[in-house]
Amino acid sequence: MAKNKFIIRNMTEQEVNNIAVQWAKEQGWNPGLHDVESFYAQDPQGFFVATIDDKPIGCASAVIYDNDFAFFGFYMVAPKFRGQGYGFEITKKRLAYAGDRNLGLDGVVNMCDKYENIGFIKAHLNVRYEGVLDKPYIHTNKHIHHVSNAIFHDIALYDQKYFPAPRDMFLQHWLFPKEGKALVYQKANQDIQGYGVIRKCFKGYKIGPLFAENHEIAEELFLQLISETHGEPFYLDIPEPNKYARALVDKYHMKSCFETIRMYTKGAPKINLNNVFGITTFELG
Repeated sequence: MAKNKFIIRNMTEQEVNNIAVQWAKEQGWNPGLHDVESFYAQDPQGFFVATIDDKPIGCASAVIYDNDFAFFGFYMVAPKFRGQGYGFEITKKRLAYAGDRNLGLDGVVNMCDKYENIGFIKAHLNVRYEGVLDKPYIHTNKHIHHVSNAIFHDIALYDQKYFPAPRDMFLQHWLFPKEGKALVYQKANQDIQGYGVIRKCFKGYKIGPLFAENHEIAEELFLQLISETHGEPFYLDIPEPNKYARALVDKYHMKSCFETIRMYTKGAPKINLNNVFGITTFELG
C-alpha cells in the first residue's frame, strides 16, 4: 500500500458512533448516548471520514433533509493534521454532496470567518445553558402527555413549523429516546401546541427540541422534562433572539456555557424563533 494515501469516504453507522461521536465527546460537545440511530436514519450517506493509510484524521457530516435543505455538522480534524488543507478537502466533499440546497450549520465562533469565505451567512447566535435541580422535583400538567406512535404524524407536521424541512426518519428515533422522554402539549380534541424531548448525554441531559406556541406552554414542558434529572446537569440550547427563552433560563438560574453561530448559505428560513425555545441539536439543526 502506498504511504500517506489520503481518501474521504462515507462512514458506517458504527464509525459515526466510534469516530464522530467519540471525538465530539472529547471536544466537550457532550453528544447524546444514543444520538447515532436518529442521525444515521435521516441520511446514511451524509457522514464522511478522512483517512491517511486507513487511519481516521478528520470527519464531517452533510445531512440532507429534502431537495431544498441540508445541515452541516461533526466537522473535526485531529490536531496534528490541522492547517494542512485536509479540513477544506472534507468540506469540498460535503459541499458537492449537498448540492444547491440551502445549507445550515452551527459554527463555533472562531470558525465563522472560514465559513463566510465559502458562502455561509450569519443568522443568529445560539447559546447553551446549564442547570441543575438541587432537590427532588416532580411537575405535572394535565395537558402534557408522552409522545406515542398514534400521534407521530401530527407531531411530525407540527415540527415542520419550526424546522426548515420534513425529518420523519430522524423523528422516528428521536421521539422515542432510550434514556429520556418526549412530551407533547395538547388539550383534548385540539391541535398540538408544543413538544419537547430530553435525552441522556455523556454528561447529564439535553433538552431539544423545545417548540411551543407561547412561553407559558414552553415553561410547562420544560419543567416536566427536567423533573426526573435527579440532580444531574441539564442543558438547553436557545436561539439568542428569543427573549422569552432567555427569560426562561434566567428564571431557573441556568448559566451559559457554550455558544455557536447559526449560519446559512441562502439566508435564514422563515421560522418564528419566538416559538423555538430549544434547538434540537447543534449537529443536525
